[in-house]
Amino acid sequence: MFVVVALVIVLCLGVTVYTGATGNSNPVATGLGVVIKPIQKGVSQIGNMISQGSSYFEGYDALEKENEELKTKVRELEEKVREADLAITERDNLRTLLGLKENNPQFTHCEPAEVISRSPGEWATTISLDKGSSDGVELNDVVITEDGMVGYVSSVAPTYCDVTTVIDTNMQAGAIVTRTREVGVAEGEYTLMNEGALKLAYLETDCEVVIGDTIETSGMGGVFPKGIMIGTVDRVLPEDNGIANYAVIKPFVNVKEVKNVYIITDFEVNG
Repeated sequence: MFVVVALVIVLCLGVTVYTGATGNSNPVATGLGVVIKPIQKGVSQIGNMISQGSSYFEGYDALEKENEELKTKVRELEEKVREADLAITERDNLRTLLGLKENNPQFTHCEPAEVISRSPGEWATTISLDKGSSDGVELNDVVITEDGMVGYVSSVAPTYCDVTTVIDTNMQAGAIVTRTREVGVAEGEYTLMNEGALKLAYLETDCEVVIGDTIETSGMGGVFPKGIMIGTVDRVLPEDNGIANYAVIKPFVNVKEVKNVYIITDFEVNG
């Protein structure tokens, strides 16, 4: 097939040269011209198509190169945005930490941490943080935000720790009513988990606790620092045994959504 095409092209060229050299035409040349002219036109069109195709691919390569350059610039900009977000987060954490220490001078060291996982279920009664024993974290260290208590460290590994939150049934902390100074025990209650609440147990039947009162840690026993806000009283009810009351507490911190926290790794015990 290639040989035939080559012969046709040579023949076309020969006729063209012959006609140009003699300056006239003859019946043979005219006859050949009738046959060859369409072929010449086709050959010319094929040449144009090849030239256009070459230009197209050159343009495509240029566009592909430009596209890769733009992708690289986008990646660089995204990295700068991430770095800026990280810097803002670190700045906000520092401001919060300074505020916590200013308002709670008994906190001698607080370790910033992030939530990396939560227990399954509608309510996250336990969470895991990205700090562990290599960061100075120990069992029973209290975990807080600027709003209040999240829970306490219940297990620890070198690079992470697990936290029992305030609504977990294992939660127990000495607590006090800020307004009346009545004492009790803040503890998790299974029947209150679904509403994200806990209870203040062992209140007197004639207690003065009312809806809206704030509850904070009492510091009794020296396990948890004094004065950490836990939540507000939602309602006051009698215990089933009838010899005491309890208050339902709505925590200040939504443990289901909390992301950034502080672990109190050291504090001063005061009265």
